[in-house]
Amino acid sequence: MLAAVNYDSHVSSRELATNVGMSKSSILRILKRHKFHPYHVSLHQQLHGDDYVNRLTFCRWAQDRLRNNNNFFQLVLFSDECTFTNHGEVNRHNMHYWAVENPRWLREVEHQRPWSVNVWCGILGDRVIGPYFIDGTLTGAMYRNFLTEELPLLLEDVPLETRSHMWYQHDGCPAHYAHTARDVLNNNYHDRWIGRAGPINWPARSPDLTPPDFFLWGYLKEKVYCEIPTTPDNMKARIRNAFARIGRDMLLRTNQSFIHRVGKCIEVEGHHFEHLLR
Repeated sequence: MLAAVNYDSHVSSRELATNVGMSKSSILRILKRHKFHPYHVSLHQQLHGDDYVNRLTFCRWAQDRLRNNNNFFQLVLFSDECTFTNHGEVNRHNMHYWAVENPRWLREVEHQRPWSVNVWCGILGDRVIGPYFIDGTLTGAMYRNFLTEELPLLLEDVPLETRSHMWYQHDGCPAHYAHTARDVLNNNYHDRWIGRAGPINWPARSPDLTPPDFFLWGYLKEKVYCEIPTTPDNMKARIRNAFARIGRDMLLRTNQSFIHRVGKCIEVEGHHFEHLLR
């Protein structure tokens, strides 16, 4: 049986039980005794073309900045948008129903009457900026208006000294790449912004490097989807409440994770690294 596992590491315990003529529980007990564990595949954004070089270029720039100032990325506003729906996925590993007998717990999901809530957020050092809710699909004109009209209001509580030295980061989605949006960033931040075609280019297909992607959205969805969403307004209230529970220590750990990820990305020459973090 162990030879079969060594020959095909993807074989299922059910298939082993059938082939060997033993019960599945016996198969699992033997595998556990010999220190075998059922590791799961890790899914990542596909990289291709110049992605590896672009990721290395950005991460080496980031390390250069850190060598000059250990706290440099405390001044970078990492930003992103995300869509929350009334049929969003829940993390079932974190949902339990303790009982003596199986309660046959189920949860209905609304697929025929869908609605969604689009939200922008940012992480700046030890504070979250936002949330800001977007009406409809984000366009270049809408994003330009957000940068000129809404973002300054969201930053009002940030000390002026921080705002005067702050960098702005976003990914390369079409709305971010619009000329009108880039004009605003060039005017407001000059050479202090990171993005597609910006003074510092953001590497495409790199959600593993931006705090909203590798931390915030997963955290928020785990909180807001723990109960069935009811209305868009209810969803917005849940998102606001989840934001309010994000602590300073959590954000500082996120910043340290970003720095660690930069080093790991360089170590693997721009390839995937999240599966190597633990």
